[in-house]
Amino acid sequence: MIPLAAAGFFEQYDVALLTLAATDISEGLGVSIGAFGVGVAIIRLGSLGGIPFMRLADRTGRRTLLIVSLAAFTLLTGLTALAWSLAAFVVLQTLARVFLATEHNLASLVIAEEVRPDRRGAALSLMGFIATTGPAAVAVLLIFVPLTPLDWRIFYVFALVPLAIVAWLRRRLTETKAFEVAAAEQRIQPSLRPHVPAEYRPDFTRICLFVSGFGLVLTPFFLFGADLAQDEYGWKEEFSLIVLASGVATIGGFYVGGRLSDRIGRRTALATGHVLTAAATIFVFSEVKLLFVPGFFLAVGAYACLQAVVLAYLAELFPTELRATLTAFVISAQVVAGSIGLAIVAGLAELLDDTSVPMLVLGVLLVPLVLLLRNLPETAGRDVIALR
Repeated sequence: MIPLAAAGFFEQYDVALLTLAATDISEGLGVSIGAFGVGVAIIRLGSLGGIPFMRLADRTGRRTLLIVSLAAFTLLTGLTALAWSLAAFVVLQTLARVFLATEHNLASLVIAEEVRPDRRGAALSLMGFIATTGPAAVAVLLIFVPLTPLDWRIFYVFALVPLAIVAWLRRRLTETKAFEVAAAEQRIQPSLRPHVPAEYRPDFTRICLFVSGFGLVLTPFFLFGADLAQDEYGWKEEFSLIVLASGVATIGGFYVGGRLSDRIGRRTALATGHVLTAAATIFVFSEVKLLFVPGFFLAVGAYACLQAVVLAYLAELFPTELRATLTAFVISAQVVAGSIGLAIVAGLAELLDDTSVPMLVLGVLLVPLVLLLRNLPETAGRDVIALR
């Protein structure tokens, strides 16, 4: 379980680098935060490249793809430390994101397929708890950036150590029972293009729209929220402490989206994370300093809650022969929406010289999307092996 759950660390560490460390990396590359924000939007689109690999996991199995994706991500992470310009950084990180998306989504799917139905959320929350060390590691490294000649490159050199450890631990992974059963029953679809039965299409559309909504807001939230704290408020060291302290909110969020959602249901947890995201955006970007810390904590908790419950929900919503593929499409919708959000806010920031107003507008527009949950089924406790 631990070698799989460690994927949460890499995913959150990478997210934290491109948001919490955005100011340091952009300064090290000699570009504005707005230009870097556009670069991050492009990088995030690299996740779309993970869709063919996830489709391959539905056709040939989970194990091989887990090993290949980790090896490729490790190589590209090391090369990123050598990036000499924003263009080189964006190219390398876009390619790395292809394999990070595959790695994270597939690891969570394997966890969901291998644990008991009544403990699925709890198992995925373990990935979340491990993931909390990702932003914490970035927060600690932020303190050392000005103290080392490596500057921002220390972030990517450091990442090679846990990557090597996890690669060694995964050498004995086996195929999941869910995939073996689907293969034995001849349910595996050999075609590159998946056939999605009509009964799954409405739910697929609704969950895509719902997940896209919070992706549109939370992705620019963390990048421009970090910039607001460090540049506008001058909270350099203080912001590192805020990020470290917010680990408590992260743990709480993963508990709600994981273990608690096993009891109260996935839809309730989804709605909770959604509403908290909107509230957090209004708190932080109202530019009332006293509201920044509680707003940041709300956002961190909401993000953790949504990450855990969405992964559990998707595993329970679709059958094995489509699970990896449709999960990749939904998560990719979130990524695309996040990149659109970054591009919108970064573009308007260049015109208005302000990021708070467009962020507030996005936060308010997010609220009505919670109504999409009314027509989605409750899935907590489903047997994913028997799901047809």
